[in-house]
Amino acid sequence: MELFFLIFLGAISGHWLHLASKARRRIAAGLGSLKFTQARDSGERTLLHPLLAAVRGPGRIFTSHHLLWIGLAASLNSSCETDIDLSIPINESSLVVDAYIISGEPARVSVTTAYPYTSVIDLESLASIVIPDAIVVLSDGQLTDTLLYTVDLNLFPPFFYQGQNPALFGQPGKSYTIRVISGNDTATASTQIPAPVPLDSLAWESEGKDEEDSTIEYGRLRVWFRDPPELGNHYRIFLKTQAFAAFQAPNNSVFEDRIINGDSIFFDVSKPDAVPSFLVPDSLSFQERRRFVKGDTIDVRFCSITRESFTFIRSFQTAAGSFGNPFSAPTFVKSNMKGALGGFVGYGASYHTFISQ
Repeated sequence: MELFFLIFLGAISGHWLHLASKARRRIAAGLGSLKFTQARDSGERTLLHPLLAAVRGPGRIFTSHHLLWIGLAASLNSSCETDIDLSIPINESSLVVDAYIISGEPARVSVTTAYPYTSVIDLESLASIVIPDAIVVLSDGQLTDTLLYTVDLNLFPPFFYQGQNPALFGQPGKSYTIRVISGNDTATASTQIPAPVPLDSLAWESEGKDEEDSTIEYGRLRVWFRDPPELGNHYRIFLKTQAFAAFQAPNNSVFEDRIINGDSIFFDVSKPDAVPSFLVPDSLSFQERRRFVKGDTIDVRFCSITRESFTFIRSFQTAAGSFGNPFSAPTFVKSNMKGALGGFVGYGASYHTFISQ
């Protein structure tokens, strides 16, 4: 049930970005007090590691818990005389690696251990999964870079290994390999950054004003782009507004060109939740959660990804979406990571800024 840990951390990642900066600093200090040393050379490895390993798209890789309780309640009510003993195994030594590289940016890699399903979730227990002495090496087949420990409180996890050599910042058309060594465990994965495909245009289409506040007007974001003529392109989209500290992936953020190959198309994009869905008040309307407000500054990161990355992300989102649903079929995450849970994704990114009006 390691997937529960990935889903949970994906859920709180969106919340992390909206914590007050003072609260983030306090949590960071609490984790940092465990063991904090910044190494600038290969003699002493970067210490204290991230708390997340899942697909990027903070705040979106999670699922609702109420379906699980509905399923359990139904099972219990169907047979009052049957005792149910849930025995959930966990591989305590499992590595969880979340790695990605975006065109024009350094690689970022988070390394933790798998988190037992039945464990109490608090700061101390989350800190216990941090791997403080992993060795993370990035290579493009010619150059190598030992990634160093970095702190960025605008991201979740705030602690991660990051590339330092500008010659190994992401470049479209290049392939990259990472190797993560922790104790007796070694994990490896490779990915490629496809050429980015820019969007043609963006538009905001009004859907009416707020019922209680006529000064607020909601609308949908619509994007247009032309898929290249060759078959086999895959995409992922990220969004952020002035209220978000970092890009987040909306629901169903990945798609392929199997049907739209070579066509000029448009599609609507929903706003991601500002916080995990199970923390969103039930009183919020659909428009408040999923539509953009007139006047919002919307930043879009539209990414080309490989088929392998697409399969990994889609299978993870499917697994996360069905978690706890007693009627769903078993799902398996198809990862490109060998020796660990998680994955390594390359993004060929194009950027666009739009004001909804």
